[in-house]
Amino acid sequence: MTTQELYQHLQSKGLYCEIYETEDGFIISVEWGDWKHDHRYLEHIMGELDYILIGKKITNEDGSDCYSADHYYQKAEKILGV
Repeated sequence: MTTQELYQHLQSKGLYCEIYETEDGFIISVEWGDWKHDHRYLEHIMGELDYILIGKKITNEDGSDCYSADHYYQKAEKILGV
């Protein structure tokens, strides 16, 4: 999957974020997203595409249910060797 294809897929699901391709997967940056409706939803969608969340770095927070974070994903087959 290309960065553009992933971007379009996420947009079609109502998620608007920045995407950076890495050697092993993607970094997806969610700005001021709700923990459930954006961050967890992203993890669900990526799981459907056979990607696994391998890390998350919170980049901005204010104590509310919304925060900004970079999510690090790799293809499941790369991690699990399947």
